[in-house]
Amino acid sequence: MQNKFIPLAKVPTLFDLRKDLPEVKAFLFDMDGTLFNTESLHAEALFMMAKKYQIIPPLSQKDLYPLMVGKADHFLFDIIKDWEGIPKHWDSTHFIQEKNNNFMQLLPSKSLESFFSSHVHEFLKEALKENIFMGLVTSSEKLVTEELLKVTNLKHYFDLILTRDDCLKHKPDPWPYVKALELSGHEKNEVVIFEDSAVGLEAAVKSGTHVIKVEWYEA
Repeated sequence: MQNKFIPLAKVPTLFDLRKDLPEVKAFLFDMDGTLFNTESLHAEALFMMAKKYQIIPPLSQKDLYPLMVGKADHFLFDIIKDWEGIPKHWDSTHFIQEKNNNFMQLLPSKSLESFFSSHVHEFLKEALKENIFMGLVTSSEKLVTEELLKVTNLKHYFDLILTRDDCLKHKPDPWPYVKALELSGHEKNEVVIFEDSAVGLEAAVKSGTHVIKVEWYEA
């Protein structure tokens, strides 16, 4: 059976999704940009770090944003490591810790509605009610992932959570989704991956499942 690639500008109902994919028994969700509209918060956290350490970015926050989307933080460090003012002793671990600390400081100042769609929440409720297997597969670190799930009270929706810290390889490599597929116990044609970024979509397509290209958080 040919697996499907479906762009969606609006969050579907479970009923509508099953019209196109009646055989599906499991959902795998990316986090930033898919489950939550948090990509811009990561960019804001990075620029907070730059201000703190008097780092001079060669581009604006707006221009940096598309370069960040979907990338694990160690890949992002490769983009910014040569910026003027970056402490010479920093490696990716220093950078990730600083950025994530800023992200955690920013999060309480944001309203839930500013980064989490009520329509996504309703979709999760429908899937939970129907006993659909749900997994979260993210390039974010475990600390940030757990804090977001705590703030939104969503952890109980997920049967499986794979973060950057749990994976041997990272998107665009399909390893995280292949591992999640294996752990779910379902066949490829029974699984839908929800992804928004180019690197995440590449990983999802390579995994061989059905793929929903998420566009509902796009401006």
